[in-house]
Amino acid sequence: MKRIFTLLLILFVITVTNAQCWKTISAGDLITAAIKSDGTLWTWGDYRYGQLGIGAVTDDARTPTQVGTASDWVFVTAGWYTVFAIKSNGTLWAWGQNTYGKLGDGTNTDRNTPVQIGTDTNWQFVSSNSNNTAAIKTDGSLWAWGGNLGGQVGDGTFTNRYAPVRIGTANNWASVSVGNGHTLAKRSDNTIWVWGVGSDGYLGLGTVNLKNIPTQIGTSSDWRQVEAGFTHSVAIKNDGTLWAWGRNDYGQLGDGTTTLRNIPTQIGTDNDWSFVTSGDESTYAIKTNGTLWGWGYNLNGRLGDGTTTDKHIPTQIGSNNTWKKVSKYQTHSIALRTDDNLWAWGNNSNGQLGTGNNLNQLTPVAVACPTTLDVRGFFTSEFSIFPNPTKGTITISSVENTPVDKIEIVDILGKTVSIKTENTSQIDISEFSNGIYILKIHSGESVFQKKIMKQ
Repeated sequence: MKRIFTLLLILFVITVTNAQCWKTISAGDLITAAIKSDGTLWTWGDYRYGQLGIGAVTDDARTPTQVGTASDWVFVTAGWYTVFAIKSNGTLWAWGQNTYGKLGDGTNTDRNTPVQIGTDTNWQFVSSNSNNTAAIKTDGSLWAWGGNLGGQVGDGTFTNRYAPVRIGTANNWASVSVGNGHTLAKRSDNTIWVWGVGSDGYLGLGTVNLKNIPTQIGTSSDWRQVEAGFTHSVAIKNDGTLWAWGRNDYGQLGDGTTTLRNIPTQIGTDNDWSFVTSGDESTYAIKTNGTLWGWGYNLNGRLGDGTTTDKHIPTQIGSNNTWKKVSKYQTHSIALRTDDNLWAWGNNSNGQLGTGNNLNQLTPVAVACPTTLDVRGFFTSEFSIFPNPTKGTITISSVENTPVDKIEIVDILGKTVSIKTENTSQIDISEFSNGIYILKIHSGESVFQKKIMKQ
């Protein structure tokens, strides 16, 4: 009876953990960063500039990997080989590539573990891209740093900044989004402002001239959300209409053409858009009914519609209607549903999808919710599991002749898919769907766990 109770308790914990797993997500260049509901911070994907934040490593992380042991993270954003995060005490931390001083620590030295940026304790929001970074404090002031060749810092100069500098004197900034050479921001009065490189209509001002200070786009004061992509920008108004401007080579604006637009242009006539984000040459948005839509460049299936065909108008991704947040960078995307489970798709060359392999995904696939058994994943020294990954049979060998009562296999959503109670050292998983599973070996009151991957 005690074993049964223990098993039920374990299954209950797994179910609860998966149902309330992820709180904040962000896709960066070949990397993903996310915060769990317990306040712990996790990264996965490319390691080369230290952007995993876990110290010196020599390989990509293909599954979620915990950054340190702190459990007081409240905000995270991934950029171009960088990650920024804010703790509950308002301190700002950064790591990864530090070209042009975009980390803001006063140097241009790459960092492979989190380093605090200054000593201020009132940071609220941060956004970063290829060469520069911008952030907002709780007092509504705007700050920026990094590369400034095109005026993208916004301080009226063209001088690179290695530490945060205040932009103007306004204290009513509500959000900011850094693109590849231009920056967009919204004030609390719902006006939107832009600065940086003006080529190809990036700024939405109707000209190609650069701006090195925040400049208002039009006179409208009914903007709800703005997002800067690599070469285009998108926005939603208070009435739920969707707008876009900039380059349109792959239909990333969504107006049915590939024509450049240098002023905000309404996309379609729908007025039920609730969230929008833009990456390189593609765009994602969520409607008020919880459906997910994508359009633009579709190399490696980055749109998630099951094809690699570019889309010039908003195209619904699947039929699910419980999407609440999506994050897009260059080649991959991640999204949260209302149950706080995480899904990923697109290019997976460096494990940035978190599925445990390097296989591209043309449609959204679930990403496992990690436990804290080990910061690099499940691990046990009592048993040897091989081959792993496998296409068929896995062999379980007891290193220390540990007795086995039961072998259980659980999928990444916490559902038991196989139970073996007979004395066996081999399990055939050839009929399983490709992906990551958790192998649980029950021995007395102990449960040993290890990730396995079916290819």
